[in-house]
Amino acid sequence: MATILLESGIHVMLIDSLYAFENNRHLNLDFVKTKRYERMNLGGRKYKITHKTTGTIQLGDNAEYSGEIFVLSNYQSGHDMAIPIQRISHSNDGAHIIKLDMKNYRLQVLNRKLFSSESTNYSTVAINYDTYQNMPAVRTDLCFKQKGKRYTLSGNFVLDLGNASFLFLMKQNPAVQDFLKNNTELKIQTAYNKKGVPVGEAIVAEQANFCKKSFKQQIIAITPALPKFTTEGCIGLKFFDGSISVFDFDKHEFHFQ
Repeated sequence: MATILLESGIHVMLIDSLYAFENNRHLNLDFVKTKRYERMNLGGRKYKITHKTTGTIQLGDNAEYSGEIFVLSNYQSGHDMAIPIQRISHSNDGAHIIKLDMKNYRLQVLNRKLFSSESTNYSTVAINYDTYQNMPAVRTDLCFKQKGKRYTLSGNFVLDLGNASFLFLMKQNPAVQDFLKNNTELKIQTAYNKKGVPVGEAIVAEQANFCKKSFKQQIIAITPALPKFTTEGCIGLKFFDGSISVFDFDKHEFHFQ
């Protein structure tokens, strides 16, 4: 048994070191100790990579993960491992199709035949991998209104299910920097963590149109915590809330209602 974070903003499977070695005979993996000091930045927190391997992990009855696996020291924080959904496939035909139902809070791994029988009442945008560590992203316009004025930022945005917010903008991105420089009248608030330490900035949008969807009263965070990300931003879980989305990673298509 394992508690698993289903992610899309990572490129490999991650396992907590204690869980990995307590359950190694069940996992049946040959972990190899890293030869040099390596760390991984996850949302601004850095973890030591102690071991690596490559293999296949069965997930329930009809899904599996195949690819690289990193073991992280002291990673456990409510979950034992994290798996990038773009690397999960159906055991029947190997299709990488993930249905995220945030109306009923269910996630399904679909084979190609099952997906072809689904309703076609979806809007569709192309998925690209022109990102740091080849994470899935979509190109779109962020249009929002604050104090009666409208603003637009075009860019490439990572589909990041591990981000609990609506949207992160990357402070180091040149397009984001130019956008903020050219719109000095924007009201930007300082964001703090639970300990009261400043962790970034935020824009409160009265109304937003993003990736063909409309939203009201959303917080757009501006973070310096992910300096290696090359995109303008990351789309978080609140974007998907209350709707159904399908990620067809084989055909590079993101379908949503």
